Amino acid sequence: MRPILLVVSILLASCAGNRQVWTPTSRVSAVSCRAPGDSGAVPWRLVSTPTLTFCVPPSWRTRDGRTWEGDGGTITLGFGSPPPRRMIQGTVVVQVPVPSGGGMPSQEAIAAAAAAQGVALPDCHSDRRNERIGGQFAALYDTECNGKHRTGAQFDAAGVYLQGEADFSTTAFLQLAVYRTIRFVGQTAP
Repeated sequence: MRPILLVVSILLASCAGNRQVWTPTSRVSAVSCRAPGDSGAVPWRLVSTPTLTFCVPPSWRTRDGRTWEGDGGTITLGFGSPPPRRMIQGTVVVQVPVPSGGGMPSQEAIAAAAAAQGVALPDCHSDRRNERIGGQFAALYDTECNGKHRTGAQFDAAGVYLQGEADFSTTAFLQLAVYRTIRFVGQTAP
């Protein structure tokens, strides 16, 4: 294994990718925009791009055509690889071995490397999982550091990601529900 430098304040580092410009449309979709677990008085709103659709709660508003905000948080849609996000103030550098299969080191590997190097890490907790959403595999995460949440869904095969920031755990949970409504144009969910 070859060592890499990991900047802990950028827990989800990756290279910035190309950005595509899009505007929401009113295209009809097979997606049911109902709140998860809700029998449904108020349907969620459909957001449609040339390549995908997803749903947001009715109270959420778009800020710039790529960012939606509501309930104490924001989510941003992007194309390519997601840019790095800052979780905490300051920078802590820890040298961590790259996992044999590539990708990001586990939280345990980061903590072990930091302890071996005498570096104190911030109090962060992360829940990561892979799910099949909209016919594509996605890496979902919710990382909480010092009371702030960073959420996301990354569809590597489709070159699409959503990243969120939330002030509350309930908003982070809602953001993950939004990510699970993604459907790619021309594909149906299994």
